[in-house]
Amino acid sequence: MKSTKQKQSNIALTILLIAIILIISSALSFLTVSLLGTEKKEKTEYTVSQITSMVVKKMNYENLSEISASNISKYYDIPEGTVDDSSLYISTRSDNFTEIACFRLSSKDKEEQLTKVINDYIAEKTNTYKSLGDNAYSIISKSRTDIKYPYVFVAIAPDSEAAVNAFETIIDVDWTSKESENSK
Repeated sequence: MKSTKQKQSNIALTILLIAIILIISSALSFLTVSLLGTEKKEKTEYTVSQITSMVVKKMNYENLSEISASNISKYYDIPEGTVDDSSLYISTRSDNFTEIACFRLSSKDKEEQLTKVINDYIAEKTNTYKSLGDNAYSIISKSRTDIKYPYVFVAIAPDSEAAVNAFETIIDVDWTSKESENSK
């Protein structure tokens, strides 16, 4: 009888130890996955110039020239304090109406103000080119704006939707993906 009781207590002790080990390993696994998940969610902070440059490169746009930040006000009438940084590429050819712009909002509450400025700019371009030619009007009417706070991206191009997708891909790249791309 003693050996049966001893076997039963050994079995109970073994089951208890296995349960404790499973609980501890589950908790450690959960913590590891949580920490790795948090690291992947950290976003790379790009300058708007880097973003526009990467979109231009990804889209294989040619004959585009970057406008200096001080001259962007000749195109977009952005009120003081609305954006912290801005970048604009425009076509150097008169028969190509492609423009790629990106702005970094100074705060979330400035989003509506900047959106109005962008819409006004596109509406003005649309009205200007409406009577001049089908190609220009077609390209401008395909323009797209995308907001991924703090960035506001504007694409005026025949393939504006693809340019917006390129922008989103760049913004959605996390540290881990960026590191793996750099190691290639």
